Amino acid sequence: MTYWSGSDDYLKPYVIPEPEVTVTERTDDDECLIIASDGLWDVVSNDVACRVARMCLRSEEVPSRPDGSPFNVARGESSDKACSDASMLLTKLALARRSSDNVSVLVVDLRRIYNHRYNILSSF
Repeated sequence: MTYWSGSDDYLKPYVIPEPEVTVTERTDDDECLIIASDGLWDVVSNDVACRVARMCLRSEEVPSRPDGSPFNVARGESSDKACSDASMLLTKLALARRSSDNVSVLVVDLRRIYNHRYNILSSF
C-alpha cells in the first residue's frame, strides 16, 4: 500500500472543497440537465452543450441492429441511449477542443422523469 504523508498545499489554488451550486425552479419547458466537470465547461459554452444534448434527445431515429433491422425497445431505453449519446458526444467535443482538465459529462432527460412522475405518455 502507498500512503500519502505529504502536504496538499500545492493544490490549494486549484482545488476548492466547495462545489459551485445553483438552485433553479423547474418548469414544464425544461428538457434536460447537463452535469459536467470543468473539463467540458472550460471549452464548450452552455448554448453549444444544450444544442448538442437537444439534438440527441430530439432524434427520432429508431435504434437498429447492424443488419438494419429495428430493435424492439421501449421509449425509456431509447431515452437512455439518447442521454448516453449526448454525454459521449459532449465529452468528445471537449477533448477535440483540447480541454486541459478531466472531462466528465452526465445528461439527464428531464421530460422522461417529469412524464413518468405524472403518468403522462412522452411524445416529444
